[in-house]
Amino acid sequence: MTFFADFVKHRSLGLWSFLLAATPLASTGCIVVDEDGRHDDHHQHDDRDDEDDNAPPPPTDEPRLVAIDTDAVLSSEPGEGVGIFVEYAAGGTWKLWTTCDTNSSKVVCSFDLYASVDTSSELFDIVGTDLEKTDATRLVDEGIAYLHAETGSDIDAMTFTTTEGAIVRLEAYLDGVQEPRYVYWFGDGILHEGAPSNPLDFEPTSP
Repeated sequence: MTFFADFVKHRSLGLWSFLLAATPLASTGCIVVDEDGRHDDHHQHDDRDDEDDNAPPPPTDEPRLVAIDTDAVLSSEPGEGVGIFVEYAAGGTWKLWTTCDTNSSKVVCSFDLYASVDTSSELFDIVGTDLEKTDATRLVDEGIAYLHAETGSDIDAMTFTTTEGAIVRLEAYLDGVQEPRYVYWFGDGILHEGAPSNPLDFEPTSP
């Protein structure tokens, strides 16, 4: 799958750097297992022609601030569900990783993830894990890390380091569409399934 992207950085809102990405739909669920071995099975069907009166309101574009538990680890079976997973480890190490529902859909998910810190913090040491030739990580600007992942029946990941306890802003795209509903993280001891905004700001519970 060919990837086309262009992005623009704006510094008009406070200390933050914003990115607008144009990239190339995936659907269905995600299985998450926490440290205690509990399973959460999520099956979602994306049909833009259907209307659901019980559907939650769409996420806002105004970034929301959420807590992320330090040292909490997520787990998901590769190929069994669509997911964008966010983890933070003490000392400033962040991990973003992706899965897809390729085992059932026979389709690859194309992810574009941007992680940034405000201009009073630092972001460095970007490393890709389990990436293939169609995947890429890079520093697109000072304080902004980027992951492009063509994820199938595997896991693609990016780690990076920030100033300890820094708030990290995530902007997530799936097949060129903002998809905050597939973002997963642990915050205040709870598994959060779907983000209330895109971008979303993560604040570690401890540095």
